[in-house]
Parts: sequence; structure tokens; C-alpha cells
Amino acid sequence: MKKIKIIIAALGLLMFANPSIIKAQNEIEALRYSQMYWGGTARFLGTGSSMGAVGADPSAISVNPASMGIYRKSDLSISPTIQYSKNLASHLGSEFAEDFKYNFNINNLGMVFTGQVGSNHSDRPQWKYIQFGMGINRLANYHSNSLIEGFNDSGSILDQYVDYANGYSPDYLGDFDTWLAYEAYLIDPIDTISNLYSSVVPNGGVQQRKIINTKGSMNEWYFALSGNYNDKLFVGATLGLPYFNYSEYSQHIEEDVNDTIARFQSLSISDDLKTSGSGVNFKLGFLYRPVEYVRFGGAIHTPSFFYRINDRFSRTIQSNVDGLNRKQVSDVLDYRYEINTPLRLMGNLAFQYKTLGFIGIDYEYVDYSKTRMRASDFSFFNENNAIKEKYQSAHVIRVGGELNLSPMALRLGYNYYTNPFKSSVNDASRSSISAGLGFRSEVAYLDFAYIYTMAKEDFYLYSPNYIDASKMESVRSNFVLTLGFRF
Repeated sequence: MKKIKIIIAALGLLMFANPSIIKAQNEIEALRYSQMYWGGTARFLGTGSSMGAVGADPSAISVNPASMGIYRKSDLSISPTIQYSKNLASHLGSEFAEDFKYNFNINNLGMVFTGQVGSNHSDRPQWKYIQFGMGINRLANYHSNSLIEGFNDSGSILDQYVDYANGYSPDYLGDFDTWLAYEAYLIDPIDTISNLYSSVVPNGGVQQRKIINTKGSMNEWYFALSGNYNDKLFVGATLGLPYFNYSEYSQHIEEDVNDTIARFQSLSISDDLKTSGSGVNFKLGFLYRPVEYVRFGGAIHTPSFFYRINDRFSRTIQSNVDGLNRKQVSDVLDYRYEINTPLRLMGNLAFQYKTLGFIGIDYEYVDYSKTRMRASDFSFFNENNAIKEKYQSAHVIRVGGELNLSPMALRLGYNYYTNPFKSSVNDASRSSISAGLGFRSEVAYLDFAYIYTMAKEDFYLYSPNYIDASKMESVRSNFVLTLGFRF
């Protein structure tokens, strides 16, 4: 039990991304691994990921498995992608610092096998086609670099460490924070009876810098089955096997650039987090075509069950005090637990005029307050209560269209994700615009899409009880190419 509490306390200091989730890394992870930003083929992304009712696309299977029922031919596709991400941050009124990162990945690899089971010329209602699909779709991309820098004339991260240490003798200081700072001579005892401490940076006056490098992704293997009943009703089901890898290396640096602080020259706090996990979910969906030009439907995504998470965390504190360099390294913590992601509900609508093109509208509902965490050797009662108090229902709207100028097609799209936090202090909403074009023949197709994503948020270098928020803006550009064959 003591080890588990140490893990939670250590991870709680790892990231203070916004005030709604500062008390535990658990809450941050609960949200991170519940959020999904659907990736896939260039056609799917170029239309704003709005093809849940349009169908006949491998990526739409992850949204509504009934969309696979539109296929009348078998399909094979692959979608290599280049992502460019840029983050800008202003810390304590400083000019915006900038960092960026490139990433190459495969956004989609999918196969659909279609079989005809009834006659297209029969007037009798019947099952006409069945489809089996399998592949992998990307659900989230974690590759990013961030730089936050500015001058703090009134405080230091050590203010927080002093408050955490006060009241505890050196033998009972935290193994992953205050003990390391104590051994690095960054906090000193001033009253051994009351166990009070002071900081070597008592009044601020330091240049602060935060470097955050993250990488990894969430992907989902899918195995789907669908059917076409009389070209009116389409149904489908999917077994999903989501998995992810996430790693984060962050470094908090403070320096006496003006040489005004006695004894203190610099400090750095380096955190290394590696997380992986996998789970199982199911999706059920339907589409209905009341008239030739309209299709509507919906889907339900179960929570991801048995989502087993493995965290590994370590911390290093280095200091230059009194002209001497010191380095303290924590143990490596390895802890396993489970997350149940929330239920998702989808609504899909499409207007399609013969072969001229389509307009698609997709809606998604998810309640992040329903995320739950558990472990066999620890109760996450407080963490789950915090999730219920801080997160809320969120909505996603995706709109897009395609104009078919055979053999070329033009595409546009837009999507918007609402804020998952109840608090108005931080807005984690995001939006994307997209455009694309494609070339299609009877047996092959080549599609290209560009997706531009924008987001803003408040970011805290450490607890907001000790520092004001930094202003962060992030933009992402994804360039997606899809090569496919139909047979």
C-alpha cells in the first residue's frame, strides 16, 4: 500500500497540464486514453471524418461498422502519413517560445472482403451482400515537442517543495520529490523541532524553462462483419482491440541568470514516464436508406474492457548550489492497473446524389466522467470521484463532403471537439479543417488529404497554487496519402 501511495504522489508531480487535473497523474491518464481523434484513409480525413453514413471506407468501420455494408467489391488500402506539430507557449507574459516535431506513421491499413449472397435483380427482399473486414486504424497521435520559457521574479518550484516537506523529518520526506531536493541541497532544514524548511531560492528571480517531449500513439485492430439487406438496411458489428504506447520526457530548469541569488546557480528536475496498454471493445451499428439519396444511422461503442495499463516512472534532480554540482536519482516505479473508458454513441447522416457526390454529418457523444480506474491491490475511490467531479459530457460534430468530377474527386471537411472539463478555467476544445482530392478507376484509387488542427489551453509548470498559467497554442498538420485497390 505504501508503494502505491508513493507512485500516485510521484506521478501527481509529473505533469500539471491544467488546473482540473493537477492532483494525480491518474486523472490525466484517464482522460488521455479515453480521448479518440479518428484517423484513417485520406478520403475519410479529407471529408472531416464524416463518412459514418457514407460508408465503403475502411476508416468508417471504426465509427459505424454498418458502413462496411455499403461495399459491393473487396478492398485493400494503406495510408502513410506525415505529421508536423508545432507548440507555442507564453510563460508569465514572455514572448511565445516555439518547438516542433515531425512524425511518420501508417494511419490505416485495411482489407474488406465482399461476397454476394442474393440476386441484384430480384424484387423479393433479401440479403444481397455480406462483408468481412479487418485492419488497423490510428485513434490518437502523441508525438509532440513543447518549450515553455520565461522569467519568474517572485517564485520557484522549490516553494512547492518546501510546503510539501514542512512537518516531516528528513527520514520521512518523499522519495520522489522532497527527499531528492533535500539531498541536492535545494531545501534546507531551519527548525529541526518543528521540521520546517527553507528554499535556496527564497524570493524567485529565476529564469524558468520547461521542455516536454512526448511520443507514441493509440491504434485499434478491428475485425468486422456486416450485411446489406435489400439495399435499404445495413447492419454491422466490430470487435476492437485498442492498444497504445506513450512516453514522456520532461525537464524543468531554473537558473539565476542575473547572478542575484546567494548560493544558487541552477536546478533541473527530469521526469521519465513510459506507459503502455491494451483492451477490448465492441461496436454495433446500423444504417437505413428510406429514399435513394438519404442514409441515416447510428452506432454504439462499448467501453474498452480489461484495458490494462503499465506505468514506469523515474525522476532525477540536479543542482548547482555553492558552486557544487549534485545529482539525485529516484528508483524506477513500475505499476499496473486498469481503465474502463466511457461508452460512445454515434449518429450518422448522409445525402448522396447518384455519383455526383455527398454531404456527410456525424455526431458523437461521450461522457468522460464515466471513466473508471481500478487495481486488485488498491482502491481508486478518490481518483474515480475526482474524475466524476472534473470531467463532463463532450460532443463531437464532423461535417464534410465530396464532389465527384470523375476520375477526380474534391473534398472538404470540418470537425469540432467540445471541452471535456467542467471547469471554465481551461478550455481543451479543438477543431480541424481538411481538404483533399482523389483519383479513382475501376480497380485502383489514389487519395490525398491535408488536415489542419488547432487547440489552445492553459498549462501549469507546477501547482497553480504557486504559479500562474502559461498560455499554450498548438497546431498540427497531417499529410495523408492512400493507395487502394478494389477487386
